[in-house]
Amino acid sequence: MTRTKWLITCGVALLLPSLVTAIHAETDTVKDRFTFVAANGSKAGPSGAGRLELAVTRWSTDAERDRVHSVVTKEGSDQLRNALADAYAAGWIHWPGQLDYTLRYARRTPRPDGGEDVVLVTDSRTWIGWDPSHATSWTDAPFTVIQLRLNKDGAGEGRLSPANKIRADKDLGIVLEDYPNQPTLLTDVQRDRNTS
Repeated sequence: MTRTKWLITCGVALLLPSLVTAIHAETDTVKDRFTFVAANGSKAGPSGAGRLELAVTRWSTDAERDRVHSVVTKEGSDQLRNALADAYAAGWIHWPGQLDYTLRYARRTPRPDGGEDVVLVTDSRTWIGWDPSHATSWTDAPFTVIQLRLNKDGAGEGRLSPANKIRADKDLGIVLEDYPNQPTLLTDVQRDRNTS
């Protein structure tokens, strides 16, 4: 190998980690961050006292919304995971017990009162063992849908649902069925204004 080729190879080898880091940082830029307190958080151990977070790195496109809506409408809510199979990560959730989940869908829409609804979907069932009264109802769901209802100041609450408690929605793609009667598991939800 000539000295010139050797220098080029070394230069590429030195620059490659920087390029990968830059690409990763670009794709992981947080667009919106929401913090919350887990309802009955004391059941999750010491982490129950602290604030937990949901981070959105990208909002799902209209095409993704239309696909989710179509699958749930035509094939049923149990097929939602299939609709998200090829979706890029849309963010993450830091959950009680040091558990992290990847978001595959993140969509928001304004409400007439100036607030907004946010729907987030993981591609795996989400452990909610800090509240034993709900633990068994999520065991068979292959995904978890979270809906945040925020006021105009970015504060509110969040609820979760297993597969059989969602319905199609033209604006959000999907929403929780009978939202007011679902258990509130994310309390004191706050949008982090530094990332919006």
